[in-house]
Amino acid sequence: MMAGETVKSGGGRIGAGRKAKPDAEGRMSLLGHLSELRRRLIICLVCFLVCFSACLSQAEWFTQLLLSRGKQFTFVYIAPTELFMSYIRIALVGGVVVTVPVISYQIWKFIRPGLRGKECVVVLLVMTAGLGLFALGAFFAFSVVLPILLSFFARLDTTGSVTAMVSIQEYIGYLLSTMITFGVVFETPIILMLLTAIGAVRPKTLQKNFKYVVLIILILSAVITPPDITSQILMAVPLMILFYLSILLCRLLFRRKLAKLEEEQTRAE
Repeated sequence: MMAGETVKSGGGRIGAGRKAKPDAEGRMSLLGHLSELRRRLIICLVCFLVCFSACLSQAEWFTQLLLSRGKQFTFVYIAPTELFMSYIRIALVGGVVVTVPVISYQIWKFIRPGLRGKECVVVLLVMTAGLGLFALGAFFAFSVVLPILLSFFARLDTTGSVTAMVSIQEYIGYLLSTMITFGVVFETPIILMLLTAIGAVRPKTLQKNFKYVVLIILILSAVITPPDITSQILMAVPLMILFYLSILLCRLLFRRKLAKLEEEQTRAE
């Protein structure tokens, strides 16, 4: 197909490079959906490239910010390209993080025509809450968890015979993976609410097993934090609060779901 050709579909014409429009009944042809998807993917890609370039220009500043968490170590790079590749990694992660709101918005705009009024609000709230919780988890890891872990690792040598000289690439990779992990963990309320919405999980089951979840959180906190009660509390309490908040939200969602089912049954009778 030539670039200047147009394709007749659904009683109308969609020109190359033009924005696909629905018909009078709000429906769009398959070619129209593909054209709309391509347009939004291009927007996301361009936005990522711009954000990646901006983050790469500030990669040295971001690197110094990450290095400030590990003042106990002496940082080295053991390959000529290691520091530069660390800048690239930081710029890639930063570009993705900055682009995620744009990607989320483009996804919402793409699926919005197929949603009802209440569904639009629910999807928008879920996506916004998901972004906020991920950012909160990453910030919690950077501000609270990583200083505790790095301090613990730096104190492992009690003989003074080992000097902590850390590869900058390994260090940055560890920090970024830890922040991403906590960002995903903080998505627990969203995940459990979605599972409750589709009927895969019941709030009663979550409440019944809450004590086991607390035990698992305490064990993990004891393993990955220094052997002092303060560090364990800083790690365990936010995770417990997060999980219990998930139970409360799932309970509220489940009640509304039951009320809706009862209302539909009443109408059917």
